[in-house]
Amino acid sequence: MREISKSMAKAAADEVTYIYLITDTAKGATLSSGARRKEFNNVNALVRKEGGQCRLYSTRGSSCDFVSIITGVSPAAAIRIAEGIDSTGSVKARLVSALEIF
Repeated sequence: MREISKSMAKAAADEVTYIYLITDTAKGATLSSGARRKEFNNVNALVRKEGGQCRLYSTRGSSCDFVSIITGVSPAAAIRIAEGIDSTGSVKARLVSALEIF
């Protein structure tokens, strides 16, 4: 079994994952797929600029339309990203932070 050093364990334990629950607005419900892709690319560029990584999931039939999982960013960067997502006007993001427990 691989041994994990204390510094590696602390770094992994302290990493916060940011979960964005994203819901379409009336404007977003009418977007073409090309316009939607452009908005997603702009958000991904913002996440990369902040030094993070992003995964986006479509959640049809759920209470939100998309879920975005972002890691590797500071709390201030997470807030800036949420503001960037909301600034498009086509979606509304709700930010939730989480720590991995197992």
